[in-house]
Amino acid sequence: MRFIKSAMVFAMLLCLVFSGQAAVVSEAAGEEAEGYISGVVREVNPSLGYITLYRWDGSGMSPEAQDNLTRFRTYSFAYSIPVTRDEHQAALEDVQPGDYAFIQLDEEGYVAWLSTRSYYKPIYGTIYRVNLASPVLKQDDGIYRSISVAVNVPIYQNDQLIARNQIQEGDRVRILAQIDGTNVHVQGIELLKDPKPVSAIYRGNVEYYDELNNTLALSGVQEFVNGRWEYSSFIGVRSFPYSRDYKDRPSGRISGMAYIAVQEDINGEDSIVMAAFRSKPQNEMVFTDNVLALSNTLNRLELQNTSQVIGFDAGTIAVKNGRLVDMGSLNTMDNVQLSADKPIGSSILVSQVVVSNTSKGMGSLAIYRGRIKTVDPLRSFTVESFAELSGSKWLFSNTPKTFGIDLSTTRLLENSGTGNMLTFDENFVTQSVYIVEDTGKTLLVSTAPYADVQERGRVMSLTDNGFRLREAMMYNSSKRVWTSAPNRDVNVPANAIIIKDGKTADLSAIRPGDSVRIVSNNANRDGIIIIVES
Repeated sequence: MRFIKSAMVFAMLLCLVFSGQAAVVSEAAGEEAEGYISGVVREVNPSLGYITLYRWDGSGMSPEAQDNLTRFRTYSFAYSIPVTRDEHQAALEDVQPGDYAFIQLDEEGYVAWLSTRSYYKPIYGTIYRVNLASPVLKQDDGIYRSISVAVNVPIYQNDQLIARNQIQEGDRVRILAQIDGTNVHVQGIELLKDPKPVSAIYRGNVEYYDELNNTLALSGVQEFVNGRWEYSSFIGVRSFPYSRDYKDRPSGRISGMAYIAVQEDINGEDSIVMAAFRSKPQNEMVFTDNVLALSNTLNRLELQNTSQVIGFDAGTIAVKNGRLVDMGSLNTMDNVQLSADKPIGSSILVSQVVVSNTSKGMGSLAIYRGRIKTVDPLRSFTVESFAELSGSKWLFSNTPKTFGIDLSTTRLLENSGTGNMLTFDENFVTQSVYIVEDTGKTLLVSTAPYADVQERGRVMSLTDNGFRLREAMMYNSSKRVWTSAPNRDVNVPANAIIIKDGKTADLSAIRPGDSVRIVSNNANRDGIIIIVES
């Protein structure tokens, strides 16, 4: 009788869940009916015998719920439990991340019965281009997809919520989404693992490929260091193993020169994560410069300080912020170190290696701007909508965003200088502010005026209220190009945001010779945001 009653309850709740009323179940039965659990599958491991769920609303994996996570959101099972998927008998291996799951627990808290329905589809791929509202994903099938991501979509790494600005080009991700034609509704994003950075880029004369040991043997090995090729200390023939994650292998007889990007494997050895085979360079040139324009259609790259037209191809090794990326991940005015050669019969240079480090200066910091909607004194404040500074543009999101206040770390900058966060109250409602955030922690709130003129250059000398800028460039947003600008004095107001070495700073941190990026006010050209890049 007890079994029949339990089965009837389970069947009733299951019907509600599979009719799309999971929220009603949760509300009607309290948190969840005793002995019955529902949620979105994050992971199922038949070998180790456990299943982990997100709650139906995507919560349950936050740091605040860390204790509850182990106790309530991960469940163990025996391999022989009954399983159904989409109302058909199934095996545990058939259950997919993103499925909606309904679990019946036995008296000891183990899974006695598991039913799932296709709900969210997992999309696997690599971040091709970072965008606040719609990142571009390169899927495993080679298709590029721009995916709209609402501001409240949770993003996880190592079971912890992370800030959106921590996603970088080259990150490997799993996106749980419902897809209806061209419409994609994202439930959550998870970084599958923190990719190891590219530890080095080498080239050398090809000796042979050892298929048995899965290694590539090179002689005369050189390393690309600070924009130039240098011979390594290793003399003779050096063998590099291929990474298991990299699938391409040489076919047939190979010769010429190999260009390889390597990462350290679990044994601390360099393993190949990308390789390209070319003829030996005849007319090689190296550049350290800024990107003025890039065309994926023409496979062409234009640099700021040279008239040379530079091409790229499928074999070009592109590394941005330590991660392998496609060339299309580079943005205008990204600083690059580049090696290129003019192959026989070609009229243009073709890049072999392109290395860019755009995180210099900013580190993990993010800069936002928005108009304050509400203030909870000493605790938090919310802006009506916001924009995030991304390279040479502001990315706008028409949704509210809440920032925490921590009196030990959050500073207030006003027109007269440093303010007092103790007085940050409802009087600031409707005030437009800048916010500097570091992985979810609010470091700085500034009342500086609106700024949207993008400039960069090098500090020539310091002045009483700022510095003199030389080698100046200004970004033309309508033409999307950088153009030369005259040297000028930059006034730095008391509430300007200054960032150096990934930390907030003040005017005293700026030195002659520093390379700086500036966002200035259009009216008086004051430097409102100053990022020291090197």
